[in-house]
Amino acid sequence: MRQSVVVLFVILLAFPMLGAGQTAQQKPASRKSSIPAAKPAAPSAKPAEQASKRAYVELSIGELNSEDANRWTDRMAAHAAVGGFVTQVTKRDDGDTDIRICESPKVVGMDRAHCIMSKCIPKIPCEIPQVGKPITVKGITRYEAKVGTHWWEINPVELIEK
Repeated sequence: MRQSVVVLFVILLAFPMLGAGQTAQQKPASRKSSIPAAKPAAPSAKPAEQASKRAYVELSIGELNSEDANRWTDRMAAHAAVGGFVTQVTKRDDGDTDIRICESPKVVGMDRAHCIMSKCIPKIPCEIPQVGKPITVKGITRYEAKVGTHWWEINPVELIEK
């Protein structure tokens, strides 16, 4: 009995060591394949067409800003539609376009209680809105917590409604 307990103990200790030598490694993806890929039966939809089929939670800027980024609530969703006035548009060197949206067109600067940021990215381009105009952005919600920021964003923007 004692010998079988010792053997079982040794096996249990050795079991994790057996798996440690076999780590999963991804194979490098070749950019050119020798086997041609099958073409899809129907052409894929453009990002704006895909975005229109999604369900977006309608949130005001105040509702989004009142959410605690560390506590997800039932009102929150990964995809949201937020409306407001464009108060600043900035084109970045990396190709992103930052659009500051506030509850009022008269807000000056980034008022975290009354504004959010939204970002258009090169992979999902969007039509740049005019400063002062009302818009609704639809996209993915996230909280930007880099040093000096700490605000809610729609990043990336999937659709802009004017």
